[in-house]
Amino acid sequence: MLVPIQIFFGHLTGDYVHDYQPAKFAAIEARWHDEQPAGEVLIAIPDEATERNNYEIKFPILGSLIGSMSLSSKEVGLTDFPPQDRPPVLIPFFAFRIMVGCGLIMLALAWFGSYLTLKDGIEENRWLLWLVFLSFPLPFIAILTGWFTAEVGRQPWVVYGVLRTADAVTPFLTAREATISLAVFCTIYTLIFAFGIFYIYRLLHAGPVGHLIEPAIAAVPNRPMSLAGHGPISDAGYIGGGERR
Repeated sequence: MLVPIQIFFGHLTGDYVHDYQPAKFAAIEARWHDEQPAGEVLIAIPDEATERNNYEIKFPILGSLIGSMSLSSKEVGLTDFPPQDRPPVLIPFFAFRIMVGCGLIMLALAWFGSYLTLKDGIEENRWLLWLVFLSFPLPFIAILTGWFTAEVGRQPWVVYGVLRTADAVTPFLTAREATISLAVFCTIYTLIFAFGIFYIYRLLHAGPVGHLIEPAIAAVPNRPMSLAGHGPISDAGYIGGGERR
């Protein structure tokens, strides 16, 4: 249910980037020259040396619709900015598309899973359960690629248009200290990630408790408290260790 909300807030973030960080937005779109109306590059291999895209697949007008909610707006290209003020293109371009792809896959799984839940058939759909299981890294990948998009896309600025990254480095921090700090952060997050994987594995290995498909046997629709005083239903079909119902 929260995936569409998250995608909506991501779109609002994109609107902010479009209005206040146009060079980053142009890099994400791999848009080299001004276009009116602007197309949307679905996939390509950006070439910074020649300022063009190779093997480009482009959808007309969609770029203006995404950027300005208009069918005819003019969208700026990277050549509007001096080369020293442009971000790298390859990483933001591909990272953004990986992030969006992960979001759309999660949305499709969530919607289809919700549909099967309403039809009382999700527990019997083995291939969907496998897809949900295999998709558990997608949020992590989406977060990482979102960071790559944001941080690489804002280069060469720490504060966009005000403070360059080269000018923000403290003279008191040596390369050795920066490397040690980065190694410590990587180690901590690797341990957290490994523990999370182990915990999820243990949950999956233990499996669900009780029946997923059959309703509670002692439940009576017109008596909500009919289960009060009974223990959980075991896989053997016993209630609270008592007689089989």
